[in-house]
Amino acid sequence: MKTRKSLLALLAAAALSSAGAAYAGPPVAITFKHVGATGTPDAVYTIITANETSTYANASPKPATPIQAGTSNSYQVQSLISPDANFANVRYKIGSKECVFTTTYVNMLVGGGVKVPSWNKTATPSGGAVCTANITSTNIATHAWSVEFTMR
Repeated sequence: MKTRKSLLALLAAAALSSAGAAYAGPPVAITFKHVGATGTPDAVYTIITANETSTYANASPKPATPIQAGTSNSYQVQSLISPDANFANVRYKIGSKECVFTTTYVNMLVGGGVKVPSWNKTATPSGGAVCTANITSTNIATHAWSVEFTMR
């Protein structure tokens, strides 16, 4: 009887973990580049909003901080929202300058039961910052994508 219960518990745990993986959206590979001049203060990864907290929780490895001028940091984010969605929302500060970057993926159902993937990105500067966001690649088979965020 103990063996049967143990086997049942093991099977239930395996089913739950595989179900969780099945609902994960495609991963986004993020590269943040501090393109400020030599001697510019370091860029600091900062968390303020709930979406930024979620992004940090789903990042692997965790984003490095601080980032020195002329260097970069790369990590991957994969949320468990749905197999048809993923996002990353990150914020970096250099002194009083700030950039908020967002990238999203949605596999939207359109007429006829067809799903169409869509990848987006934004960069919102404040305090005199110069921010750019570029999607550098998309994989049409897996829907994974890569994005590069730059700040000066």
